Amino acid sequence: MIEQVQPPRRRRSTLLDFIWTGVQALVLFLALSALIGRFEVHQISMEPTFHEGQRVLVSKLDGLWANVFVRTAHAAESRSSSPFALQRGQVVVFYRSLARDEDALIKRVVGLPGDTLEINGGQVLINGAAIDEPYIHGLSTSCGTTCGPFTLAPDTYFVMGDNRLNSLDSRSFGPITADQIVGRVVLRYWPLNQAELFP
Repeated sequence: MIEQVQPPRRRRSTLLDFIWTGVQALVLFLALSALIGRFEVHQISMEPTFHEGQRVLVSKLDGLWANVFVRTAHAAESRSSSPFALQRGQVVVFYRSLARDEDALIKRVVGLPGDTLEINGGQVLINGAAIDEPYIHGLSTSCGTTCGPFTLAPDTYFVMGDNRLNSLDSRSFGPITADQIVGRVVLRYWPLNQAELFP
């Protein structure tokens, strides 16, 4: 007697594989969305580093580190304990209010938690010493309403635009808290011919 051999049930297996692949892709997309943000620059306060219309990727891990861990440890200890701890000179995206109901801003971190900061004679002094700021291309830093010296609280950062003559920043609205920070700019991806990684 001869029996007809039934082909394996491949259709059901293929459908399950397709569904499983879709679920994995969705999980990956959601994870990346939680860790990476995309922003477009709409201001001139960071020129010449960033110009209007440029687009950047932001690592939200840096904002999470600042928000969760910097509060629990002194800044000098936390800076070296994670690759995600914010460093002086890095560029961050943040909101001026915790409600996040206005446009995000992009500025450079100048003062870290625990730093004593002062603006004197057109220079920024951290813990009594002038810091090197090649990104401002020789521009003088005016005082605004905050001259110092003052010491930043454990969860606060002093941020300024590279275009010091045309930037609304911590000199006007004061230090920002870790809660306000979205994350650190890691890549300018648009326009493509101006793509650049940022440490």
